[in-house]
Formats: sequence, structure tokens, C-alpha cells
Amino acid sequence: MKENLKFTESSEYLAARGEFASYYESDILPVLQQAEKIRKRYAVTFWLMSVCILVWLGYVMFTIGQGFNPENDSGKGSGYYGLAGCLLTLLLCWPMLGYHRRNKENLLPLIAKFFGEFTYVYRPELPLPLLEKSLLFKKNEPMMADDCFNGTYKGLPTNIVEYITYNIRRQRDEENRTERMVYAKKGGGIIFYAGMNKNFTGQTLVVADKGWLNKLVHYKNLQRVGLESPEFEKAYEVYSDNQIEARYLLTAVMLEYMTELKKSFPKIEFSFFENHLLIKIETKKNMFECTSFFRSVINKPRVEKIFTELYLLFSVIETLRLNQQRML
Repeated sequence: MKENLKFTESSEYLAARGEFASYYESDILPVLQQAEKIRKRYAVTFWLMSVCILVWLGYVMFTIGQGFNPENDSGKGSGYYGLAGCLLTLLLCWPMLGYHRRNKENLLPLIAKFFGEFTYVYRPELPLPLLEKSLLFKKNEPMMADDCFNGTYKGLPTNIVEYITYNIRRQRDEENRTERMVYAKKGGGIIFYAGMNKNFTGQTLVVADKGWLNKLVHYKNLQRVGLESPEFEKAYEVYSDNQIEARYLLTAVMLEYMTELKKSFPKIEFSFFENHLLIKIETKKNMFECTSFFRSVINKPRVEKIFTELYLLFSVIETLRLNQQRML
């Protein structure tokens, strides 16, 4: 890549995007078209059930207006209406149950397959020791995995995990006799990590710039690394216990990719340690969203956005791998 070109103007990105356009037409679009048929069928069912429920509610209100009194009917009429309401509501929501997850299971691995062989796993165990070594996560913070993609990128084991963090608090009943644990979602995001062919001699962190609060940030045995890139310095702070290796890893091309990723993911951080690259993307939004029950599944710009996000993440691995091949 020519370093004086913007990311979106680089020949590598334009070539990859052209290849992905062909891949979209041949492999992704047929899947989307089939999914769209299913969505339309479910949508018709949903709106028909909505009309039925509205008619039923109108009938109930009319009956009440005519002087219906559930107490005079031993509660039977009220129970029947309640049961009918539950059944109608269940039927209304039934098409949406599992729809979102099924589409993600079908589409996201297919998009990732453009870069390598990936499989989808629902709520696997998080690699907690690895996360702790990365220094990007709070120690003993309650968290769990949601969606996960395991595979290989150019021979390197690579994982994309959507994670959720949550708060835990104790709550007692009104009589203060029993206690239960209450879990409340706090945040989450994406963990993107890959194993490299060689070990790093030290550890290097690239974290979000915190302004004047940088003076309060301390990592054991790590020191701040200064880099000659004003745009990068505005977005990130670098810490390492090996200044030479840190500068060797963070080439001009690598800094460009990281700066571009910052535009898509404002809260993104990197850790290079042992033989791992780990990228943490913190966000409250569901990442890699590609479908909606009330909108057409066939949305090429939305798929291309996911492609660009994945391309940037995989490009960090590729650039790092090339750097490692030149390291002594």
C-alpha cells in the first residue's frame, strides 16, 4: 500500500472490494434472496396477526361497553379473554422468535468466509486467562460471550467474539428473608484475537487517548512510547516494555489501519503479547448487524460496511504478520 494514499483509495482495498463485489453476487446474494422470501412470509403472518389482535381488542372493548361483568360470570369470561390474549400475542411474536439469530448464523460466517474458513459458535467459554494477560479488561469483571466465529486467516487461528459485561448485585425480598443475585447488562463489544507464528519479546498496548487523564494511567512495567504521527497521537496512547519492538510493530501502514478503525469503532484498543494480537472493541450496540425483521434483508451497502470493518481488522493481522517475518 502506498503510504500517501487514503485507506479508501489504496489499490489493495479497491482490489479486495472488487473481489468481494463478485463474491457478493455469486455467494451472498442468493442466500439473502432466500432469506428475504422467508422474511416476507413471516411479515405477512405478523401483520395478519396484528389485525386479528386489534379486532379481538375491539370486540373485548365492545363487550365491556355492553355491560359485561366478569364477576357475574364467576371470572370465566375474564379468564377466557386473558387466555385468548396470551395466545394471540404469542402467535404475533412467533415469527420473530429466533429469526434474528438464524439470519446471523447464515450470513455472518458467509461474509467472514471471504477472508478464510470460519464457523459460528453460540455463547462459548471466554478465554479469560488470555483476556487478563492482554491488560485491556478489568480483573474479575463479570462477562460472557454471545456470538463467536472461529476460523483461520491465512493459516493463523483467528476468533471474533461478541461479549457482554454486566453488574451483579444482591437483592432481598420484601420480608428480608431470602436473597437472590440480580444481573444487569452494563456494556459489551467485540473481542478480535489471533495467534501469530512468532512470539513478541515484550508487550505493547495501544489504548484510547484520555487527554489529561493519561497522566493517571499506569501499566506495570510498561512505559509510554512516542510516535511521529500527529493524527495517530490524537486518537491513541502507546505503552510497551520494549520500545524498539513497539516502534517496529507500529509502522506507518499499521498506524493508518488503526486510525481508520478508530473512525468506525471509537472505543477500540490493541494488545500485542506473547504470540497473540488481541483487539478490544467496546460498544453498547450489537456488532455486525446485517438483518432486520421490518426491512429488506437485501441491503448491499450494509453488507459492504461489514466487509470493510472485517477487512480493516484482518489487515492489522496481515501487516503484523509481514512485520514478524522481517523481525530477527
